[in-house]
Amino acid sequence: MEKMERIHPNRQVMAFIFMLVWVQVWSEPTTRYSIMEETESGSFVAHLAKDLGLKSGDPAARSARVVSDDYKQRLLLDPETGDLLLREKLDREELCASVDPCVLHFQVSLEKPVQYFQGELLIQDINDHSPEFPDREMLLKIRENSQPGSRFSLKLAQDLDVGNNGLQEYTVNPNSHFHVLTRNNSEGKKYPELVQDRALDREEQAELSLTLTALDGGSPPRSGTAMVRILILDIN
Repeated sequence: MEKMERIHPNRQVMAFIFMLVWVQVWSEPTTRYSIMEETESGSFVAHLAKDLGLKSGDPAARSARVVSDDYKQRLLLDPETGDLLLREKLDREELCASVDPCVLHFQVSLEKPVQYFQGELLIQDINDHSPEFPDREMLLKIRENSQPGSRFSLKLAQDLDVGNNGLQEYTVNPNSHFHVLTRNNSEGKKYPELVQDRALDREEQAELSLTLTALDGGSPPRSGTAMVRILILDIN
């Protein structure tokens, strides 16, 4: 029993030392950077070694490595300069889909002594996608006794970009019968709603064709179009 009592405090001490080492290894603050998507491979990201307070030659002497959370070598650390570089082009849509902001988490590991630094790279969106409708043509059937002010929901367009570069509004070519409003659905996506401005007369015009345009907020903006065919249904 006396022997067990002598060993137990030693285990407590060892556990405490292990915790101190663990905290020292992992308690480094997160380093944050940002870069535009589609930046060329080999491009400079940051003076990583300098930002981490490492001395000249430390990255090479301490076998510094950079690893992304998905274990893909998307970033490189120059062992001579300590600069963080892009190993490959980064496509924001491929990495994060519709998630915004798009953040690539990475770790910097060093040996002798062992140290780990947490890092984050914000992938900024560029306006490299245009809004697209699922179909090039939509068919809408409206009775000729439909009253002005009536509203008709149309299919929404999709834009892979996010934020201001994402889809912002819909327009329709000028005409005397309809205009379009931009609405938000329950998922926060924008969809077009066609609003009737005047009475319809099938005997006067049995079919209308409108050009629906989806616009994003880029500079310059990108757009996509679809044809809306409206059939006026006869009433007795």
